[in-house]
Amino acid sequence: MHLPLFSKRLVDEKGFISKDDLLDINAFCSILPGPSTTQTITAIGFRLGGPLLAFLTLLAWVLPGAIIMAIFTMSPLVLSKGHLRFLEPMVAAFLCYAVYSMFKLIRADKVNYVIFLLAGIAGFIFRNPLIFPIGVVLGGIISSNFGNRTFTPNPKPFGKVRWANLSLLLLIFLLIGGVGLVLSANEKTLGISTPIVLFENTYRMGSLAFGGGNMLSAMAVEHYVYHKPYMSIEQLNTGLGLIQGLPGPNFNLAIYLNGIAMQSSSFGSGGQLLGCLIGLVGIFLPGILLVFFAFPLWERLQTYPLVQRSLDGIFAASVGFILSAALIINQHFWMGWNSAESPIADTGIFVVAGLLIFTKKISPPLIVLGMVIAGIVWTINAW
Repeated sequence: MHLPLFSKRLVDEKGFISKDDLLDINAFCSILPGPSTTQTITAIGFRLGGPLLAFLTLLAWVLPGAIIMAIFTMSPLVLSKGHLRFLEPMVAAFLCYAVYSMFKLIRADKVNYVIFLLAGIAGFIFRNPLIFPIGVVLGGIISSNFGNRTFTPNPKPFGKVRWANLSLLLLIFLLIGGVGLVLSANEKTLGISTPIVLFENTYRMGSLAFGGGNMLSAMAVEHYVYHKPYMSIEQLNTGLGLIQGLPGPNFNLAIYLNGIAMQSSSFGSGGQLLGCLIGLVGIFLPGILLVFFAFPLWERLQTYPLVQRSLDGIFAASVGFILSAALIINQHFWMGWNSAESPIADTGIFVVAGLLIFTKKISPPLIVLGMVIAGIVWTINAW
């Protein structure tokens, strides 16, 4: 939904940028790890007004949804578990649609389809955080050697490469990664280490999450539910459901993840607020640093056929990991069908949500609102 909105407001109504330039910038951001639509709008701000306007653009785009998500995260009494009981089947349906819509964007090639399936199966079977970067790299290598993409030269002049931004990105990655690795082994005995470990998790996800918000959902299942159980799958599904109905980027999910993780680690409201801030900074910082650094470099690299051909495999692997997330969430939902409080109602919600999102008759925020209202009505009737 974001790209058509950018086109309408920035191209048609304001004339800030041409449609071709918008699509070029979005294509560039789509191959970077991180929030692609956030990187797109930030890159446009950078192009029009330099670093200051880029930063202000980022804040205007991210903060409204981030603040609302933080309020929901820190106010569990606003909506009880019963009120949100239908979010799990709704999220299962949303992820099915995510796989369908993203699969259509994979370049038609048997090699890319094989990469998609292998990545999806590997992510579902192994459920280890390392599978994501390994799969993305292998996907790029395979498509660069066996893909059928035709090379397209880039005649545009090159800009200045900002190496300082890459240095800062890698320095933070190595420093916080090393400290987080040491502290994670003593997280229970050194309670103060939890915020650092969470920041390392979040920064790493922001640095490696190819495929946008759906890819972040897949990584969140591994990092926060299975690898280190900071929350239950039901709590994660609540966050996934809420993010569908909020404005701004889906990467704001990291605010919820870290706020709940701090709560489960016995931190108070101040700790939860710190967790929300960790999620906000940690998830967006690497992607924005990459935009400032990589755009001029990309203009140079895309003159190499090997690099261009690798992009198809990287994207196919990313969509494959979205398939992994859909399989994991749906497995949990359908395996619990017999023991559910009202399995027929849950199945009905899954079908209705799926039909609404696939037919696009109602916008996702209204679907989420409808499911919350249905949960409230169901809870009241149960009393």
